Amino acid sequence: MADILSQSEIDALLSAFATGEGPADVDMEEEGKVRDVKVYDFNHPDRFSKDQIRTMHNLHDHFARVFSISLSAFMRTIVEVKLVSVDQISYEEFIRSIPNPTLICIINMDPLEGKGLMELSPTLSFPVVDRLMGGRGNVFKKNRELTEIEQTIIEKVLYRAFDMLHEAWATVIPLNLSLEQSETNPQLLMQLYYPSEMVILMTFEVTMQEISGTLSFCIPYPTLEPIANELSSTSWYAAEKKELSEEDAEVLLDRLRRVDLPLVAYIGKSDVTLRELLDLSEGDVVQLNTRKNEEFVIQIGNEYRYFAKPGISRKHNAIKITRIISGPDDV
Repeated sequence: MADILSQSEIDALLSAFATGEGPADVDMEEEGKVRDVKVYDFNHPDRFSKDQIRTMHNLHDHFARVFSISLSAFMRTIVEVKLVSVDQISYEEFIRSIPNPTLICIINMDPLEGKGLMELSPTLSFPVVDRLMGGRGNVFKKNRELTEIEQTIIEKVLYRAFDMLHEAWATVIPLNLSLEQSETNPQLLMQLYYPSEMVILMTFEVTMQEISGTLSFCIPYPTLEPIANELSSTSWYAAEKKELSEEDAEVLLDRLRRVDLPLVAYIGKSDVTLRELLDLSEGDVVQLNTRKNEEFVIQIGNEYRYFAKPGISRKHNAIKITRIISGPDDV
């Protein structure tokens, strides 16, 4: 128990403070009572708790994984999306941190009343446009404003991101995201929220072949305030344990049905010389090592799945599945 001051000691302390002669500074380090001091900026108060930020990290880490799969199928190349950071900053800091020009989109987050913002860095948007236009996804060289056609192409990627965000947020709230408008000059959006308003910023690194860029998703606090209590780890983990509803199962099944897979029919093979190959022209006949009624193998993805025979359907070349390959011994 701490020592109790006597009345004379109390009077001496009061007298010393009254005359401006305070007690000597105590060396807290020598006393073994050093305490960490946390700097607090009253101009930028924290609006999101550590628990809420942790939940947002978990939600968008899941989004990054499913978006990687969706974007890889859409771009027809391997795309990796990785959550880099979840930060709490002011709205002004966010706007000033992104390049000009860039593609920044205002997002409706129904049923939430506020807006969200999504930004694709030029080092990502231009290679994506090049890839979707039939190119290889060339390295970004010079920044400029996107044309209307290029913005329309990028919007196809954004809508895939919206679908994956809907899936990631399903355990908290069924978000229905839609694009309200897009801008190339971020300074035009300064009036959307107060500069000092706090936002939570999710930054993703998107890698496609040798290309790497960032995707930023910004949600201001007023947008999330109505569901702030739902963003606790307890609520999120409890929601994760719920069984998949019939409606969600049907949505998942529908997405699986729309996944593109390469199908290759190995009708036959033939050995030719390089000279014979170079001399081939339209109308030439190459004799294969199979007969016209003989079965051949169908490959789906990286696996041999079916046997089939060639044929005609509605004046188009076609194949007819004859039997299923049950194992490697069947091939």
